[in-house]
Amino acid sequence: MTKWMNAHHIKVTFLVALTLPLGGCGSMGGLSTGNSQQITIESDPAGATVLADGVEAGVTPLTITPADTFRSGFTGGSDSLIAFRYFGKLMLRKPGCKDYLTQVDDNLLAKDIHVKLECDPNYRPPAAQPAAAPVPVPTPAPAVQQQIPASAEQRLQRIESLHEKGLISDEEQQRLRKRVLDTL
Repeated sequence: MTKWMNAHHIKVTFLVALTLPLGGCGSMGGLSTGNSQQITIESDPAGATVLADGVEAGVTPLTITPADTFRSGFTGGSDSLIAFRYFGKLMLRKPGCKDYLTQVDDNLLAKDIHVKLECDPNYRPPAAQPAAAPVPVPTPAPAVQQQIPASAEQRLQRIESLHEKGLISDEEQQRLRKRVLDTL
């Protein structure tokens, strides 16, 4: 057991010692923090949406810091050289043009990126639809107003009829009569 622990301890110590010089280059599985170089992504035509691993980063022309935009980490295994690399996918998308998609690597992100998009020369963006004017909703008149006759004489007759049927009191009859007469 102690022999295995000593061998395991030696392997761990060796791996830690191996990665110490790389400490400024980045972190395991996270974003690279050592490369603060900025690059510009341009497209012809300009105005394409830039997506880094499916996440919108902006519109061309766009200046980015690869370490802040793309994933990075250690690659390689027991038989190959272990190296710190950028990886992921870069996509440029513009209406009327074929999507541009490429794998990201250290070589691609070492310099500015210029992409000529394959666009349909006959493409026309859809015409902007004018904002629809709000449709006025008619408000129905209250039922009582629809039953009241238009002339003052007819209105007074209606008030008298309501009073005779007992639907309005003496005070209401007098008040309504006064209101009709005041409009004359």
